Amino acid sequence: MRFGWWFILIVILGGSLLFFFQFKQERKVESFATEGFIQKWLTNDNGTLATYIKDGETEDVDLVKGRESLSESLGLWMEYALLKGDRMLFDDSYEKLNRYFLEENGFVNWKLTEEGKSEVFANALVDDLRISLALFKASEKWQDVRYEKTANQISRYVVKFNVMEHLLTDYYVKTDNYASEVITLSYIEPEALSQLVDRGLLELSIHENMMRILTEAPGESSFYPKSYHVHKKQYQYDTNINLIDQALVAFYRAKSGASTDSFYRFIKREFEEHNKVFGQYDRFSENAVVTYESPAIYAWLILYSMELGDEALALDLFERMSDFKVNHFSYLGGYSIHKGDTHIFDNIIPLLAERTLQEMGLI
Repeated sequence: MRFGWWFILIVILGGSLLFFFQFKQERKVESFATEGFIQKWLTNDNGTLATYIKDGETEDVDLVKGRESLSESLGLWMEYALLKGDRMLFDDSYEKLNRYFLEENGFVNWKLTEEGKSEVFANALVDDLRISLALFKASEKWQDVRYEKTANQISRYVVKFNVMEHLLTDYYVKTDNYASEVITLSYIEPEALSQLVDRGLLELSIHENMMRILTEAPGESSFYPKSYHVHKKQYQYDTNINLIDQALVAFYRAKSGASTDSFYRFIKREFEEHNKVFGQYDRFSENAVVTYESPAIYAWLILYSMELGDEALALDLFERMSDFKVNHFSYLGGYSIHKGDTHIFDNIIPLLAERTLQEMGLI
């Protein structure tokens, strides 16, 4: 009889453990269903990443429509493949970079048509830095000199042409031989810039100037400036504060060791009061001026929270971000599907946040 009770206990415990491991595995599979969603719904026939599911029209070439593909999306996808440790996925991205985005001299087109053609003549500093950093890391991880060679090629172009008065600036228009007079603070990625200095590709003085712009930016109430004008030597603010920009500035300041206390308190307070954060806020009153939320905002805030070591906040933000995730069959894993459409950034950045939390053993 005693043996019978022990047998029943073992069966119950075994079943519980099996359920636990199956639950964890199901959560893991569900978490990365977003990767499959992007490959199914946000990938063009040529393998480039589309910005939206649906096609669209716009008369302004500086805006993005429908199935157009961005170097920003490519860089984020490469970052995800690297974080995942997926060599095949990274190689596929590398092939798309070389075939469609990269020119022989190191210029990277910031936007392509669905067919992979460029109708613009500018690069984007932030995208080039992200791509180069991913390539440098991949070269070290997988011991592939091709990645380093390409990263050097892109970096040399950037440090030669995207320069204005000893600062790297937002973009370079090759047809006009014109570099932007503005550096957006959310473009200043400390790790990427440090890589360039360490490899002798960027002058130390330019690196110091960039980091000074980022770390010495005045904090008006809880928010940071949007950009810095090189000639005017002035920081510039938006009246309505875009929280994606702010989250990235705070993230990069945290990575560089600069204080983000005011912004951190704002996010904590806002989330505690409303259980959400909104897309835009008034610069002066700090009240929300829109009612929309964005999975991309939550994702950047998760990465920022992890950089600060606040796992509890990261998980709270993750829980709210997950509310925007679709679990029905048609768009399984997709975020913020509205009338059959979504933006790739509301999917690829949450995917990065998910993978980061999973790598830390938090989900």
